[in-house]
Amino acid sequence: MQGKNSFQTMSLFKEIWKSLFTTHIHLDSALSKLPRSAKSILAQILPIVLRQPASQSEKMGVGISIGEPWSLDQKDLSEWRPAFLLASRIYEGMTQGLPEARPIRGDFPESMILEWERDWGDKTAQQLLSILASQPPLSLRSNRLFSAQALLDQLRSERILPVKITLSDLSPVGVRLSGYAPILGSELYKKGAFEIQDEGSQVMALFALWPERYSFLLKKNPGEIQNKQGVPALPSEVKPIIVVDACAGAGGKSLAMADALQGKGRVFAYDTSRPKLLALKRRATRAGLNNIQTVLLVEGKELEAISKFQGSAQVVLVDAPCSGWGVLRRNPDLKWRQDLEMLLRMPKIQSRLLEQYATLVAPGGRLVYGVCTFRKEETLYPIQEFLKAHPDFSLSEGGYLGPEPCDGFFMQALIRKPSRRVAESPEY
Repeated sequence: MQGKNSFQTMSLFKEIWKSLFTTHIHLDSALSKLPRSAKSILAQILPIVLRQPASQSEKMGVGISIGEPWSLDQKDLSEWRPAFLLASRIYEGMTQGLPEARPIRGDFPESMILEWERDWGDKTAQQLLSILASQPPLSLRSNRLFSAQALLDQLRSERILPVKITLSDLSPVGVRLSGYAPILGSELYKKGAFEIQDEGSQVMALFALWPERYSFLLKKNPGEIQNKQGVPALPSEVKPIIVVDACAGAGGKSLAMADALQGKGRVFAYDTSRPKLLALKRRATRAGLNNIQTVLLVEGKELEAISKFQGSAQVVLVDAPCSGWGVLRRNPDLKWRQDLEMLLRMPKIQSRLLEQYATLVAPGGRLVYGVCTFRKEETLYPIQEFLKAHPDFSLSEGGYLGPEPCDGFFMQALIRKPSRRVAESPEY
């Protein structure tokens, strides 16, 4: 794999690599801007370098100085020559198959591993290290009317995907692929039969609606999940309720909840990003869902928009911004760019969002807090602080999910105590 194509691929690698440390662009966004042919190659090379910089360098004979890359600042990282050498050797070896490198401590910032050891002990920290340096699976959420089994059968019958395909053992609507596959070109996707969505994200959506049904999957500590109880099916009968997805983004969980509710009730997707909400509208149309309503908020003025709907929702999901440590194998660039200031800022943002959106929960209703991380500062502590300030809420089901075989999440349900006098819900 030499010559002109090799030169162009490595030039694109250097361009993207530098952008990760000199701009705010994330890996998935950088890859999305590439031509399809280059994307398919670099989508394999870049994550390997980012997930296992030390162990892969050692395995492939690329010399790095002690402490690197974590001892370098962002400018030096953008020009870190071992990354370019490693990428080149991975590219050259792709046709023969790459040697497997066992993850080592140097694949992560030392401060990150020390926090894992402090919070969860050496054994769990070692398990997290091994999991988060591995390749993530690709998961699909089937449309309720299509079913996971029907999706599995059709994907297998087409024989167009070069990966193993199985039913999820966590989500009743999930299908798991063993690795990357060009699934978005499928006719099934165009017809709205499925969405790409991690199984952990699927579980969070279902947990928000029915925590009593899916909370058994959650554990006291993060780590590998072994579900021996089977996956509960979706309820056959559902009530039309009002659900608020407070930090909807592009709306993966909004879509999952709207579909699980059989198109009944209303799911209000709140976000400050117009492009993301427009993407959600397109996805809802493709899936045939009419019970989603997007609500564009102005950052810093959220309270002005939501104040008139206080006490009106039976379920409010706050899937808050976080450090993303639970999705490091899917977004490995995160661990290269986080600093102490950002980590200290996250719990304050999370607490503010809980405070804001708790006002929307109806008496007897449920507030669900979720983050894709397992840091205690962003999981247990914001909940503890919220309950101290809000005696009208009580602790319900909750715990950690993943980060294996799905992404890593923390989710916690809180119940707003019923009031003696229930006000009429305002009209949306």
